[in-house]
Amino acid sequence: MNLDDQCDTCLDKSVYQEFRPDQRLRPFVECGWLLSGSTTPLIRVMPDGCVDVFVTGQGEVMIAGPANTFYDLAVSDRDVLAGLRLRPGAAAAVIGSPASEFANIRVPLDSVCGVSGSRLSENLLSAGSPGQRMSLLKDLVVGSFAAACPVIDRPVARAVGALRARPDTPVATLADEVGLSERQLRRRFDVAVGYGPKRLGRVFRFQRLLDLVYASRRSPAWSQLAIAAGYSDQSHMINECLVLTGGPPTALPRVR
Repeated sequence: MNLDDQCDTCLDKSVYQEFRPDQRLRPFVECGWLLSGSTTPLIRVMPDGCVDVFVTGQGEVMIAGPANTFYDLAVSDRDVLAGLRLRPGAAAAVIGSPASEFANIRVPLDSVCGVSGSRLSENLLSAGSPGQRMSLLKDLVVGSFAAACPVIDRPVARAVGALRARPDTPVATLADEVGLSERQLRRRFDVAVGYGPKRLGRVFRFQRLLDLVYASRRSPAWSQLAIAAGYSDQSHMINECLVLTGGPPTALPRVR
């Protein structure tokens, strides 16, 4: 079953689902996703280092910039949101603007892409299904490839991969591993990722904690999870959760 077929058949099964992108998009896109039938007026979105291009329930195309803390997204139970999650470091290449320009904000695609964004929004308003909306988003990203031949900053991409594996890696070590000075690495991170490597490491460590919580089949032993995720101790984990999610670890969702 392809991604579009999944989009059109999953809505009665889950509020939120993710889909593997096709081969053309994988270097730039982490996943496609759908959100529908929300039971609350606000969805708390937690930082993951990514940039999302998504369609609102009203057909407007938005860019959610890289977030360094949580934010609340207003939705209704009738909304169906469809989006593509761009990999950390890929947004500048795909969108054509430094990721730092829309860090921690949500902006209409029109304000970044001009006429092309307006035309896409008009097409999305007439799309009859979530699958069609997702397909239009894919066409937008693939079309940008053909028009601009986007090139990902390879040293930054390698540094991002290193941080995924070792979130506490010092910036000096990262810079040495990818052949850049610390100043060059920080500057290029701002452009490609939206903020610096140290902050992205914090976000990746938190995402590792989320993965461990999701994998827990019973009430988690928080002190053990803190060490497994890479925190110095349980207090460190609690403080980071308060900053990044607005609540303690015990309030983290148990289902992805």
